[in-house]
Amino acid sequence: MSRALCLAHMREDDLHAVVQIERLCFPDPWSERAFREELHKPNASLWVAREEGVVGYGVLWMQVDEAHIANLAVHPQHRRRGIGRALLRALLLEARRRSAAFVTLEVRVSNLAAQQLYAAHGFEVVGRRKAYYTNNREDALLMTVTQFNTLEYQAQLADWAAMLPPLCCDEHAT
Repeated sequence: MSRALCLAHMREDDLHAVVQIERLCFPDPWSERAFREELHKPNASLWVAREEGVVGYGVLWMQVDEAHIANLAVHPQHRRRGIGRALLRALLLEARRRSAAFVTLEVRVSNLAAQQLYAAHGFEVVGRRKAYYTNNREDALLMTVTQFNTLEYQAQLADWAAMLPPLCCDEHAT
C-alpha cells in the first residue's frame, strides 16, 4: 500500500536516497559529503518529500536577505505528480520564515519544465549565466521572485501553505 506524500526536514539517514536521486537527475551531481555539510550549515534548509521513501528534495540557502534555491529534484519515476511543486512551495515558505527580501535560482536553458514551474510561482528571468554548467557549458537562466515581499505574493504564499502535503510524522520527522 502506498503512503501519502509528506514533507520533512532532511536528515542524515535520508542522504543515501537523496544522492541516488541526485545522480539520476543531474550530470554533475552533488556528493553525499556536500549534502551532509549542508545539513549542518545554519544558513541552509534542506527538505525531502516522502512516500514509501524519499522521492524528492530541495535545498535553500539564505545569504543576508536573499533566499537562493540551490537544488530541487524529484525522482524521475515520481515526476508530474506535484512533488516538485510541493517542495518549491515549502522552500518559498521557508524563505518567508527567514525574512527573505527576494528569492533566486539558476536553471538550465534546456530545462523547460522547471522554467514553467518556476514561472508559475512568480519567478522571472532576470539574467543569463554563460557556460554556467561545467559538464557541457550550458547557459543558466537566473530567475528571481522580485515581488516576494508584496502583500499579493504573501497572500499567494498563504494559499499555497494551505495546500501543502502534511509534515511527516514518522520516525524521520523533525
